[in-house]
Amino acid sequence: MHPALLARAVAGMAEQVTVDEFCSASGIAARSVAKGVTEFLLARGIGRVDGATLCFSCSDRVKAAMLAIGAGCDPEHVSQTLSWKDFEGLASQVLSSLGYRTYTNVRFTKPRMEIDVVGVDGGFAVALDCKHWKKGNLSAISAYCAKQAARAQELVRRENTITQAVPAVLTLHAERAMSAGGVPVIPVSRLGSFLADVRRFLPEVNVVTRQGPA
Repeated sequence: MHPALLARAVAGMAEQVTVDEFCSASGIAARSVAKGVTEFLLARGIGRVDGATLCFSCSDRVKAAMLAIGAGCDPEHVSQTLSWKDFEGLASQVLSSLGYRTYTNVRFTKPRMEIDVVGVDGGFAVALDCKHWKKGNLSAISAYCAKQAARAQELVRRENTITQAVPAVLTLHAERAMSAGGVPVIPVSRLGSFLADVRRFLPEVNVVTRQGPA
């Protein structure tokens, strides 16, 4: 299956959709091609058929996105076809593939805070905030990064099993990886490589560490 078709398919995958609706939403004009794509997905356990309707969950969309990326499609291009809920799921999938336990929409009160995605491996955690930036000035990026560092600090303070956390910001539209205040700003296309080597980067990034007893 061509990677570009898989990437287009993600845009056409809805909770309930006919083949014609799938064609319209995905931009795959030929009905026969669309049927071939959906049959390819169904054969891999992605989606299900209910009479004349195709049914896809958020998990199915993420699985299809990961399939497209695995086939060689650009991760940033694929992620642009996902909703924010799907995008957070994609980040969670990448973390899980590297052995992390993942949690989404982790909320705290007093102070009120939320972390989009947390990956935990032993006592080590990565705290991700997902931002949809096309371009951003340095002061805005720095402010987002400072807030994410504060969220990671609260995560370590509250979760006794976590001794170290790396705050990071994940974005679809960054041309290159950068950092502000030691907090990495990661293009989605670099997420896998960053997470695979994150421990090697610890001397270069902001690492929140538990200080003394909880």
